[in-house]
Amino acid sequence: MSSAVARPAEPARGESPGTLARRLLREAVKATLATRLEAGAEEGSWPYASLVLVAADVDGTPILLLSKLAQHTHNIDTNPHVSLLVDGTEGHPDVLTGPRATLLGRARLSEDPQSKRRFVARHPSASFYAGFKDFHVYRIELDRAHLVAGFGRIDWIERDQLLLPATHCQSCSDSEEALLASVNEGRDEQQWRAIAFDPEGVDLRRGTALRRIAFDEPVADMKQARSRLKRALEGLSTEG
Repeated sequence: MSSAVARPAEPARGESPGTLARRLLREAVKATLATRLEAGAEEGSWPYASLVLVAADVDGTPILLLSKLAQHTHNIDTNPHVSLLVDGTEGHPDVLTGPRATLLGRARLSEDPQSKRRFVARHPSASFYAGFKDFHVYRIELDRAHLVAGFGRIDWIERDQLLLPATHCQSCSDSEEALLASVNEGRDEQQWRAIAFDPEGVDLRRGTALRRIAFDEPVADMKQARSRLKRALEGLSTEG
């Protein structure tokens, strides 16, 4: 079952290229994954693009759930270099004026349970096959990104501007599950529920609808995070 997501907001005034690229990823449900056909194949050396579901870790690392039977996974096993296009142009009358980012990195197999939890929270339908033996979590170790935020707004972004520092993310990672359980207590599936949070914002789900609320400034500690999460949910409690 697909999820409905509101069109990402326009680039905010003063928003850095790295922040915008992370936001596009965090707001995305799908992306275009580009790999290279494995050497020796009849089509060897050709780029290969495919549609994938995507999620993001606390620091902004892209997370994928891929089948070992898929062609793009065969390609990654041979050559882990990939690019991932996240598209924020939906709803724009002229899509070339909308923001999008191509993220470049290496796809690495991951056994991290939090990565799988965050992916399935964003894509509940994946819970059906996430436990199959041929499906595995991959994290893309980012190297840099190319951001096009509209005409005249084009930037190359280095890794240290793409990812949040580990010092900002560790407490969020360690406390995320307990904090989500606490703020969602008493909320049913007909209400907005928090499914993931990071220092910059919170991801919410109600039925098949997804929504992201960005914080005015990054949270400094878990007490502040709890307050921001509760405030975000309370602010949506009267929506129909």
